[in-house]
Amino acid sequence: MASQDPKPKFQAERSSEVTDLVARALDTIAQRRARADATSAKWIARLRAAVTTPDPAERDSAISEMRASGVSVAQICDVYVPAVARELGDEWCADQVSFADVTIGSARLQALLRDSALSAEDPNGPADDIMVMVLADEYHTLGAMVLTGQLRRFGASVRLVLGRPAEEVRHIATDSDFDVVMVSVALSDDLGAVHQTITALRRATEGKVPLIVGGGIVEIGHDAVIRLTGADHVTSDPQEALRLAGHDATPSRHH
Repeated sequence: MASQDPKPKFQAERSSEVTDLVARALDTIAQRRARADATSAKWIARLRAAVTTPDPAERDSAISEMRASGVSVAQICDVYVPAVARELGDEWCADQVSFADVTIGSARLQALLRDSALSAEDPNGPADDIMVMVLADEYHTLGAMVLTGQLRRFGASVRLVLGRPAEEVRHIATDSDFDVVMVSVALSDDLGAVHQTITALRRATEGKVPLIVGGGIVEIGHDAVIRLTGADHVTSDPQEALRLAGHDATPSRHH
């Protein structure tokens, strides 16, 4: 009687081992993601409670705890602050929090971003080469502050202009030598005013400086934003903005 070829059996066993190995690997990844999600939710809840409590010192305590657990300043500013802001906004829309809680929480989140941005800024560094601005009478400053911190961590020197009148913004652009100007625009903004500001900035810079629009408005699509605002480019990505400004988009500081 001829002996059976052992190869098919070996190949089947080998295939089963590989399948089991892949399944275990995927299960491990899923467990790690679940733990990471749980950790993220924990810190979002901790920071949210800290910025809405009557005790202002709680904010610093929460930040210290997060830093001690390995959460970086960049993660706090870029991930956790926006997440807490979204929660407060959603709860306000659902009438689950008071106006006072939202106001206090937003102010403390902004102060956190401002403190972090100042610590990342080199007082002896070069002149401002990027302007990030929010129009006068608009209140969505948190996103612009997050972006400013991101750009500074990439080594850029940034001037943050919040709520200044159009004429003052024009003078700032005329008297400075910016490589790029970024305007943060929300979906609820007056796009007519945005277009007028972009036009004034283009005249002030003699058309030599890229004018970028970012923020919530990007959700309506690139072409629509260009048409409605008159901007040269549309992006909320700090690395893309730096490339448009001719800067190296490699982080220069690690926090």
